[in-house]
Amino acid sequence: MVLCVLAVLPAKAADELFIQVLSAGVPVSDAEVVVDGVLEGRTSRDGSLLASITGVGSHTLSIDTDQGSATTRFTSGSGQLVDAIVRVDLGEVFLDVYSQTEDIRDRKAAAEGTLNIQVTQGVGPATQQSIYIAGLGMSVQTDSQGEASITLPRGRYRAQVAEQTANLRVVGGLTRAVSLTIDEEGEAIQVAAPDLEEVFVVATFDPAGLEVSERDTANIVDTIGVELLTRFADSDVAASVVRVPGISVQDDKYVFIRGLGGRYVSSTLNNATMPSTNPSKRTVPLDLFPSNFVSQLDINKTFLPYMPGESTGGNLVINTKTFPDDRILGLSLQGGYTTDLTGDTVFVDPLDGDFDAIGWDDGTRNEDPALSQISDFLSSGEAIDSQTGESFLLDEYTAGELRRAGALLIQDGFDPDFESAKPDAKVGLNFGNLFLLDNSELGVYAAANYSNKWSKREDGERYTYESQGEIADNFLYRQYTNTIEANGLVSIGWNVGDSTLEWNTMASRVTESQLERSVGQEGDEFQALLRQTIQWEERQYLSTQVLGSHFLNDAGSLFLEWQATVSQAERYAPDRREYDFTATQSATDPEGLKAQYSFQKSNDKQSSLFNGFILEPGTIIRRYDDLTDDNADLSANLTWDVYDSGASFGQLKGGFQLIYRERESESATYGFNVNQVRDDLLRTSNLLVSDVVYTCDGSAAGRPGCVPGGQGGISNSPNTGLVFVDKTLASDTYDAELEYNSAYLMYDHTFSSVWQVILGGRYETYEQTTDTFSLQGEQGAVQSVIDEDSFLPSLGVNWFISDSHQLRLALSQTVARPDFKEAANATFYDNEFNFRVRGNPFLEISDIISADLRWEWYISEVDSLSVALFYKDMDKPIERVVQAASGTAGNSRTFQNSDTAELYGIEADGSFEFAIGDGYNQSFFVSFNAAWIESEVTAENQEDRALQGQPEYTANLIFGYDNISAGHQLTVLLNQNGKSIADVGVSGQPDVFLEPRLDLNVVYRYEISDALTLRAKLENLLDDEVEYTQGGQVFQIYNRGPTIQVGLDWQF
Repeated sequence: MVLCVLAVLPAKAADELFIQVLSAGVPVSDAEVVVDGVLEGRTSRDGSLLASITGVGSHTLSIDTDQGSATTRFTSGSGQLVDAIVRVDLGEVFLDVYSQTEDIRDRKAAAEGTLNIQVTQGVGPATQQSIYIAGLGMSVQTDSQGEASITLPRGRYRAQVAEQTANLRVVGGLTRAVSLTIDEEGEAIQVAAPDLEEVFVVATFDPAGLEVSERDTANIVDTIGVELLTRFADSDVAASVVRVPGISVQDDKYVFIRGLGGRYVSSTLNNATMPSTNPSKRTVPLDLFPSNFVSQLDINKTFLPYMPGESTGGNLVINTKTFPDDRILGLSLQGGYTTDLTGDTVFVDPLDGDFDAIGWDDGTRNEDPALSQISDFLSSGEAIDSQTGESFLLDEYTAGELRRAGALLIQDGFDPDFESAKPDAKVGLNFGNLFLLDNSELGVYAAANYSNKWSKREDGERYTYESQGEIADNFLYRQYTNTIEANGLVSIGWNVGDSTLEWNTMASRVTESQLERSVGQEGDEFQALLRQTIQWEERQYLSTQVLGSHFLNDAGSLFLEWQATVSQAERYAPDRREYDFTATQSATDPEGLKAQYSFQKSNDKQSSLFNGFILEPGTIIRRYDDLTDDNADLSANLTWDVYDSGASFGQLKGGFQLIYRERESESATYGFNVNQVRDDLLRTSNLLVSDVVYTCDGSAAGRPGCVPGGQGGISNSPNTGLVFVDKTLASDTYDAELEYNSAYLMYDHTFSSVWQVILGGRYETYEQTTDTFSLQGEQGAVQSVIDEDSFLPSLGVNWFISDSHQLRLALSQTVARPDFKEAANATFYDNEFNFRVRGNPFLEISDIISADLRWEWYISEVDSLSVALFYKDMDKPIERVVQAASGTAGNSRTFQNSDTAELYGIEADGSFEFAIGDGYNQSFFVSFNAAWIESEVTAENQEDRALQGQPEYTANLIFGYDNISAGHQLTVLLNQNGKSIADVGVSGQPDVFLEPRLDLNVVYRYEISDALTLRAKLENLLDDEVEYTQGGQVFQIYNRGPTIQVGLDWQF
């Protein structure tokens, strides 16, 4: 053995990087170590060196010896530790980058190393001395020779011997001999003082002891860690997951995995199952989760029993940050510009509350409580005196005055205002710190973000078609959206002994103020039409969570995890306003109107274009929606390492989950009524709602309804003007409840480090009740009940062909169930097409059988290639379909079960890195992934077709360049998804397809200093059209425009 004596380092010494150099298994001394182009020193007689790392991000490491040399690149964050095992004879470098403080969960998954410790005192061995490992609550005792052995997860530890302390470094895969000599004269020095000497002897290195997240998982999984989240410069989780093979994202929020989304994809946040905050989508809108909240994203593509049973397409796992790697205090500032939008005139909501700037309606848009009272009085025919409590029948006069009063309460806010779109702005703050206590570690992390940005749809066209392909609706449209995001996270973690306790609280809000104006020809009477929609929507997710992880025995073979989460998801959309103006008797040519209309001007500034227009009384509405989901989630997992003989080992895992969810969805729709023969009361040359709906005060004094004997405006009778009417359907409001309980058991056994078999099953009880109302007759109560138990088995077999090749096989059964909104008769709006979607209380559960096969080749630490085949057989798949109707009425959607479906495909994923010049100071990498997907659905009275939402392919191509010494990093990202069915056509209607679209983004980072980083991102550079087609013709098309974002990250 080769010995080298090193002084023990103080707690804050520059020892982030540990290098061990070997040749043919023997330590190499005097090896030259260069980090980021700077000579750090030479290895000691045991072949090791401790070095510092300056700055965060990418670094280079070069080793030069007489026996050979090696160069590599790695990425680390502030306070992280890096272990580098270099085998110069083979030119191999094994890297392990990790946080110096980890929770018990991460520690269990970490690579382990062994320390053979010899303690001496004076000239002889220190026998029966306890060696206490601070923070773990464990100790070992030396034998009669003063020796002891301990195996620990890699990391830096404080060891206490005879009231003195030493810092020990455990390295994954390494067995090291450590000699601790007690300084007898220093026994009175405090525990924190480094008064020992440490002697290293490298005995053996086993590369199989190092963990690689994707490589060592039991199932097929793709991982995005902090490094890639930073490199892609994505603002939220949704923008990041699109980089994974087989992943596509709709509306910048909703994830599809291998062509399956919505009900086929489950999402968990720190082991708690998440509800959706958007009633128009089944899946969780991932724009709620900023990237700086996230420590790691895992996309599980195959089902294992510990996942929710609805993980047919996959399971998206979001883990938030708890233990920072070091003390951090950061500020992020960013500005953005969109071509032909920023600084240009846009139409905006005329209603403006005091807190609109932070995305919080102050009550300006709230439904006036008097409206529901007026509606109740009118529908019942009697009123109640609020002072006496007496009821009385309404006479004609009183009823008329109530209709007038109701109309007065909803008359304002229809005509848009105009202003200049401001530049995008974003600010973020984050703070974290570690506190090393006597016997424990406390971590605190907090982050807050605010952003205000604009987006657009310009050059928009929208059409609907009759069954034979004739054009019905034919519109040009433009849409502007002001999106305000505000979110915060507070996380506290406590490592004490063999336990980790965490508390996470998160609040996330996304508010969208969206206006859309359309002109063209409607598809019923084929007359010119102008349509406008104003919507303010607040989506909010609140959660508080307590988690625990515990080793239950000294050997660490029993491991318990549990979590309890209370959360609330809300969608609040007060005061959606809609109206149509139509030109009677073809007085205005629709094509001429489309050619000359300016969306940037108010209607009264271009009144010469409008002839014969009236306000359609049946289309002018105000709708108030408030949907709240209250959730409680409790789960626990127990892992038992039942067998371990080195190369063969087995693990038994079981657990349960209890979920209770309650939804209250309230909706009210109000509008105006007028006698159908009184078109003269609805005419206007300016196409302003305020020209038709008015009261006789101020500027309205000279209008027709305000002169003696005149009629028009708001009135107490539909024969002389507009009156209030309640248009709410009984089915628009519904309540729902879910009890979803499950338990699972699985066994994972590895045979001789060559074969791994994972067998298990999950049992779920699912009871969902939705109380809604019928659409026919008297609209009586209808209850949708889904009450079914499911047993979901799974089998996984992994073959570790060699150190670099492995093959994975997975078989499983899962389910897809209708959720609350899909099982209710209530309508909601799809913002992509601006039409209504209605649920179906008669939907059934879908059962799915899946098979996956994946080959993985880990060429080196940075180069890899994988190919996967997948197949799914689906019974009664649930799909969104076009409702059978003609003209404009056909532009709505519902859900139905098809008979059967099959989905299959192949995906490939590769990443390769190339050094430029000597020293790895500059490098270029290319990463690609692609999936080719086919499906076939069988449904009654339909030809075989693809599954709704499944793209023909998904593809990502990523190029990257790093210049580490100069601090430059450039990433080019290309993404394209193939053609997919957005909505299924029924009763002779063709399917609606989303056409392929190529997206190009460029990200640049420049590290000005260790504390300051410049970021720039160019998005949507190609500005490829977003296009939907139906029957080979354009259904909807629009452009978004390129965007540039520039920001600074400042670490204090």
